[in-house]
Amino acid sequence: MNDTRKLVAALKELVKILGEEKNVLIKSDAVTLEKIVIKKYELIAKIDMEKKAGVEADEEVRTLGAEIQRLQEINLLLTKQSLAYQEEILKALAKNNTSKFNTYSKQGNINSQKEVTLVDQSV
Repeated sequence: MNDTRKLVAALKELVKILGEEKNVLIKSDAVTLEKIVIKKYELIAKIDMEKKAGVEADEEVRTLGAEIQRLQEINLLLTKQSLAYQEEILKALAKNNTSKFNTYSKQGNINSQKEVTLVDQSV
C-alpha cells in the first residue's frame, strides 16, 4: 500500500517546524529551541514508522525531502555560527580574567593577584 498522506502531513509539519527553528536560532532563544528539538524527534519517529510501513516516496515526498534538507543545512549553519560567536565571547572573557589585579596589603605594599575578592574585615 502506497498511501503517502500521513507521510506528506508529517513532512509538511517538519518543514514548518524547521522554519520555526530557523527563526529561533536567529533570535538565540535556547528555551524555545529545546521545545522545537523535541517536536522534531517526535516527527522523525512518525516519519520513520511510515517508512517502515512500506510507504514509498512520490514526487511530493521527494520535493518535501529536498526542502527539509535545505532547511536543515541552513539551521546547521546558524547553529555553527552561534557556537562560534559564543566561543569568541568566552575567549574574550577568559583573556580579561587572566590579567593580574593590583591591590594593597595591610602594610601598604602593592600585591599582584590573579583575582579580586571581597574581604569582610575592617582596616
